[in-house]
Amino acid sequence: MNAVPTSSETLTVGAAARRLGIAAPTLRSWERRYGLSPSARSAGGHRRYSPEDLARLRAMLRLIDQGVPTAEAAGSVRDRIYLAQSPTVTSATSVAEGTRGRSHAVPKPLPVRRSARSRTDGPGKLADLFELANAMDSDRLTHEVARSLDKSGAVEAWTSRLMPLLVEVGDQWERTGACVEVEHLASDAVAGGLRYHTRRAVERLKPDESERAVVLACLEREDHALPLLAVAAALAERGIKVRTLGAATPVSSLSDAVRRIRPAAVFIWSSTPETADGDALRTLARTRPSYQLVVGGPGWQTLGKPDGWVNSLAEAVAALVAAVRP
Repeated sequence: MNAVPTSSETLTVGAAARRLGIAAPTLRSWERRYGLSPSARSAGGHRRYSPEDLARLRAMLRLIDQGVPTAEAAGSVRDRIYLAQSPTVTSATSVAEGTRGRSHAVPKPLPVRRSARSRTDGPGKLADLFELANAMDSDRLTHEVARSLDKSGAVEAWTSRLMPLLVEVGDQWERTGACVEVEHLASDAVAGGLRYHTRRAVERLKPDESERAVVLACLEREDHALPLLAVAAALAERGIKVRTLGAATPVSSLSDAVRRIRPAAVFIWSSTPETADGDALRTLARTRPSYQLVVGGPGWQTLGKPDGWVNSLAEAVAALVAAVRP
């Protein structure tokens, strides 16, 4: 019989949802609808998500990101063991371990000009999004995020509204000690809106399967993967095939994925100096045909802005599109 993971190795539904970038009600709904129940229990008998549970759910999210219907994605991962099959599931333990002792800070987004924070034009304007977040109205907030993405496109919506929203709620929490749940709700709503927008773009544009894909990932110590969803949404709008590996991906797992996928480009996000690993970039597997390595996020600046570093979502998208369609 397999050993039951200790409570320090497992996550509550709320913590698991935050690590996966989805809303807690969504995770509970998947349990009811698709039988994706947590398999572990705490010392007190409460159900908890184990690293293996997170691995299965991450695999499901990757399928959804690729346009697979939710019910079909759930069916494909239910009751299967992904530790030996998926190149990224070994990061699940790192995700669970990495959350202990850390603050719930909003991930540092792709940089933007300061003036963009004051924009209020168009649907889902910043002031309205901020008000909905503080009202804890997750459904309307997610709807307005999706509406803003549909109207303005991922680059404009992220730059002028979504990223500033995350900054504002994070600043509010640090400044006033306001309820941290507002911050979590805003992150969940932005993630949900981005995922929905990506799925719709994939369904509408149907990426050319003959084109090589773009791989999006964070390295092992980075568990803030929300900017990857923004990049994925912007690429989906352009009909680019994307494979999102997500947070806390060991370089060995990323190398395995690169060898299997043979992408046109690899994008690696780092929010802080602690998560930027120049040695990992140097040991990342190379393939033939070769791929373009693009890195984004403020973490890389401490390493002297390595080759391929981009300073905004627009720059990241331009570099990745050029790699796929030179």
